[in-house]
Amino acid sequence: MKRLITLATTLLALTAVPFALASAGPGKFETAITGKGPRTERGRLDGTWAIDLNTAPTGTTKLTWQGHPAGGGKYMISGSTITFTPKKHGQCKTNGKYTFHLDAGRLTFTPIKDTCTDRRDILTYGTWVTTE
Repeated sequence: MKRLITLATTLLALTAVPFALASAGPGKFETAITGKGPRTERGRLDGTWAIDLNTAPTGTTKLTWQGHPAGGGKYMISGSTITFTPKKHGQCKTNGKYTFHLDAGRLTFTPIKDTCTDRRDILTYGTWVTTE
């Protein structure tokens, strides 16, 4: 009986995340990029980045760098997968598909397929922390 209760509690906890994301979206997050390595484009990407994913399962995303608009487009969440569609005339020309993990206000992205190097490097450089 104790195992059954533990299993039921675990399953409920796992299903709560998609329901929460479906109603309001993951939220707003920030990350800081620093360094002179290849993943920072030799320092070109350095600074504080913010991403707004407040609507779900589909919505408009806004990306800022140092508080200035730096990209955006649309996104769609399906389970733990997120697909980014760039805005017209933006730097990225193709969709990017990632798995994401959100735990205690910390968001990480793992690329499934993305040919846009800057978007991939920005999203996967490190952990994004909630700002809300």
